[in-house]
Amino acid sequence: MAYVALYRRWRPQGFDALVGQDAVRIALSNALTTGRIAHAYLFAGPRGTGKTSTAKILAKALNCEQGPTANPCNECANCQRINDGSSMDVFEIDAASNRGIDEIRDLREKVMFAPVNGRYKVYIIDEVHMLTTEAFNALLKTLEEPPVHIVFILATTEPHKIPATIHSRCQRFDFKRVTNEDIAKRLREVADGSEIKADDEALKLIAIQSDGGMRDALSLLDQCGVMADTVTAETVRNVLGIVGREALRELVRAIGRQDLSAALQLLNRLAEQGKDVRQILTELAEYLRAVLLYKASPGYHEIYLTDTEEAISELALLFGSDRLMAAEERLHQAMGELRFSARGRITAELCLFDLCRIEGSTIAALMARVEQLEHQVRSGVPLGAANSRTQIKPEPEEKQAAAVAAPAASRVKKAPAVSAVQAPAAEPEPAAAAKAETEPKPVSEEAAAATTLEYSGDWTEGEDLWNQALEILKNEKKQSMVACAAGGYVTGYENGVLTVGFKNKFMCVRMNDPDYKKAFEEVLLRLARQSVRLECITAAKPAAAKPKAAPKQPPAEDVEPAVKAALDAFGGTLQKL
Repeated sequence: MAYVALYRRWRPQGFDALVGQDAVRIALSNALTTGRIAHAYLFAGPRGTGKTSTAKILAKALNCEQGPTANPCNECANCQRINDGSSMDVFEIDAASNRGIDEIRDLREKVMFAPVNGRYKVYIIDEVHMLTTEAFNALLKTLEEPPVHIVFILATTEPHKIPATIHSRCQRFDFKRVTNEDIAKRLREVADGSEIKADDEALKLIAIQSDGGMRDALSLLDQCGVMADTVTAETVRNVLGIVGREALRELVRAIGRQDLSAALQLLNRLAEQGKDVRQILTELAEYLRAVLLYKASPGYHEIYLTDTEEAISELALLFGSDRLMAAEERLHQAMGELRFSARGRITAELCLFDLCRIEGSTIAALMARVEQLEHQVRSGVPLGAANSRTQIKPEPEEKQAAAVAAPAASRVKKAPAVSAVQAPAAEPEPAAAAKAETEPKPVSEEAAAATTLEYSGDWTEGEDLWNQALEILKNEKKQSMVACAAGGYVTGYENGVLTVGFKNKFMCVRMNDPDYKKAFEEVLLRLARQSVRLECITAAKPAAAKPKAAPKQPPAEDVEPAVKAALDAFGGTLQKL
């Protein structure tokens, strides 16, 4: 006897054998029990979820000698003929190859004849969305007013392509993807019934890779059962070309540490093992999804199908949420580019390059970079030091000593703040003052460390930063904050601290309110891309410096004609010494 594939041998023979389609099973069983049988059904859902199998079960239930019944016997002549495909009352039509108007006209002529052996003539039209518009129009009248002995069952994976006129004349049943737990349970029954030795981990991996399709899972189990005496997780990986947890864990760790060299070496090793580039990127996206979901909801158990909780929790420490979202976006972009790429390896390498350096112009990528800067500021790491891959050679001790002995004023930006509550400092004695001017003051280690955090971006003065913040808050309709802050002026900006003075004490107290400070500091963070602390003080606004008077020109009559002509030609001025 010829070998029969598992998905055919273990096809459901009754409604009770349907896996993961409880709603459909209950509805059809109740309809058969109560005799409320419709003339047309529409079965919609992903491939391999049991649409055609359910259509055959319904045909048997309608024509069973003990029926119509919700439990066909599978022993009578009508059930046997339907099972082996020899029934003259059940017609299976593939709309993909019989999609024209001529085929539908032939069907319209045959539906008028009475059943040969059973109660109903059942037409199962698979992939019905493939019919042409003309064919749908030809079927419409028959579908609207069929003979009493006709039942149409339309099956499709794309119900949105079916005309509304056809759709409205059918009872629609949606088939959902089968859960991994249900698939694994069914695979265990099939493996035991088919004398196939399989590990539970292997069956779970098959269930994950089948993507909710029971038929795909059975076909994969059939293939793995031929590969080895005992089906293991390694057997499934070899059959499907799956990368595996260990390699993915190593790759994600290299990306998290921004170690491009290690990531490229691992990609090369996987390519040499025969792993497909698309498969590598797909599994990488699934793994990073698990890490992202872990950071959002650690109790979501589905993510632990990807890897163990210990491994995911360890890798989650290397990423921020915004960086993970940017990585997912970049991976999906790369998988789309693979369809048109002549060298998929190059596309994957460029993708890893972007994942390791956190670059890009998308919103997610920009947010990831801001997130990284915030982390550096909180941890006290100098800006730009985390991404540096170069080794800095230590300077000689003489140069280090000279740098420590340099005046603090040479490295710290001066921004004098005039406080009304501060008392003037006592003037030093002339001798001490002269000594202080000639001898450099040593800088403490704390001050030297603080100076390294000085912002070195586009804003060299705090006034620009403050004005930009006011403009953003004005655009965000926060008028009360803008009105309160409008009277302030920048008196200092150094070491991540923006000092703003207010002449009105009430306005100063209002700006020091935690809600106001938090709102302003969030805007300053967005602008400066580093944490900026706002300090509001009561201070008198310094008077503006008077412009220098223009040098007096000597009377025109005192200037010799030749000199005057030269001054006019070159635009110069004449000053007396």
